[in-house]
Amino acid sequence: MSESDDDDHEMGVEFGSIEHVFEAVSYPVTAEELVDQYGDAEIERTSADPISIADLFDGMGDQTFESDEELRQGMLNMMPAESVGRQHYSDRGGSDQDDVDSEEMADDNEQQIEDRGE
Repeated sequence: MSESDDDDHEMGVEFGSIEHVFEAVSYPVTAEELVDQYGDAEIERTSADPISIADLFDGMGDQTFESDEELRQGMLNMMPAESVGRQHYSDRGGSDQDDVDSEEMADDNEQQIEDRGE
């Protein structure tokens, strides 16, 4: 994956799908101006259906964005929770201590003690 691919995809949001908006917008820009000018543009999401800029920023009015970076962050902040996929999921292995059944842990500890002959 190239570095630009990483920049276009963040937290389940495919920013590449609205690259034309980032190229065309003049800063500073308000949420209301974004909705008026680009409201029909849809942002692709990896774990949910696309969402339009109008749906994302509806009602934000005079919230102002000064740069591409601020606009991207604003979009991430406004994204519905289903955009990021499964909550509290990691494919990095291991598990949280809370996820381990305490009774199962106690059984494992007892088995280890028996195996050592204590």
